[in-house]
Amino acid sequence: MAVRRGLPGVDGLRGFGRRFAAALRYVLAAGGTGLVGLAGVYVLLAVSVLSLIGPGLYLLPPALSRLRRAADAQRRWSGRWLDCEIPSDYRPAEGRPLVRAQAMLTDRATYADLLWLPVHALLGVLGAALSLMLCAGAASWLTVPLWWQAVPAPAQLLVWEIDSWWAVSAAFAVGLAYAVLAGWLLPWCAQLHALATRALLRPRRRRVSLAERVQELTVTRAEALEAHAAELRRIERDLHDGAQAGMVSVSLRLALVKRALEAGPERLPEALAMLERTREVTEQAVRSLRGAVRSIYPPVLLDHGLAEAARSLVAACQIPTELDVEDEAGGTRAPVAVEAAAYFVLSEALTNTAKHSGAAHGRVHLRITARAIHIVVRDDGRGGAVPGAGSGIRGIERRVAAFDGVTELDSPPGGPTELRVELPCGS
Repeated sequence: MAVRRGLPGVDGLRGFGRRFAAALRYVLAAGGTGLVGLAGVYVLLAVSVLSLIGPGLYLLPPALSRLRRAADAQRRWSGRWLDCEIPSDYRPAEGRPLVRAQAMLTDRATYADLLWLPVHALLGVLGAALSLMLCAGAASWLTVPLWWQAVPAPAQLLVWEIDSWWAVSAAFAVGLAYAVLAGWLLPWCAQLHALATRALLRPRRRRVSLAERVQELTVTRAEALEAHAAELRRIERDLHDGAQAGMVSVSLRLALVKRALEAGPERLPEALAMLERTREVTEQAVRSLRGAVRSIYPPVLLDHGLAEAARSLVAACQIPTELDVEDEAGGTRAPVAVEAAAYFVLSEALTNTAKHSGAAHGRVHLRITARAIHIVVRDDGRGGAVPGAGSGIRGIERRVAAFDGVTELDSPPGGPTELRVELPCGS
């Protein structure tokens, strides 16, 4: 999974300054919330102890709710630094306090939050302390030329006596070293904290109950049937508006040609002209019919496999798009329905990219294994796509859900947009 990290390339001093300022804000904010988190650890321990004797059970839901809000805030903050979304996956907790406490205590996300809190506090406080030490050191040593002659002689910084311009130059060099170290180290501190946050707080697949699984499959089946019905309506509409209309036009034109020929030799040029127009209409109808057939099941997919079909889609895309193919299936092809779903997912994703993203460049990564088909479509467009908001993304989600697959969309405002799809090949 390709995710753009929070360490952009340095574009001169301005880029270096922007990166350093963003990292400093992140690290100091993490330090401040880390100190609050240390207090929160002790509060949660006290509530846990009180829960053993009863009254703490009524304090547990509000305490865990505040922990969830703090974790969600850190998800957003770390997601902005990593330039990706870190979603939450909490079970609903409603009703009386004891019911809410039970729902929270049986949710795996709660224990992920409890593990994250001390890690966040430790990394945040250490990162903030390190950043303050480096920044204070840089400011102290770099300002030596401004104040060493204004203080009573001999001027001294720590154990260093400043008594000459050579000593001032050496102190200034130390300050530069502090500044360079801070500029290099602070972004990596922010990166480490954000990656730890994502690793601890990202959703994990949990073991679902039979009832939840039945409900999920019921919804998936209903969506698959709805998608199938919509697909049949689209094919019927394409045939009616394209091939059928073309054939009716051909039939009418042939009748006119027949009438012209029956009228006599003087109308032969007119009949020939109508025959030429009839030939053009016939070719259009054939092209429309071929397009409808390809939309049902593309011949290139049947004859040459998914990799070649993906190459044909990328070649026909309206924006320049690169394709990376990893075929690890050892010559074994996925089931026909799964390959068709992967083909139409890729087709719809490229269509959305060309129509709505405003991108100048796209990239497709297709990985085929014996167990699953992985598709990643990335563009450098304006971003801001919302999962399930448009018919294209919704259609992709429905088609993938019918095979118990996974669809993930990262599209922050300003881009880039990355769509990730996993289609299992098993039954």
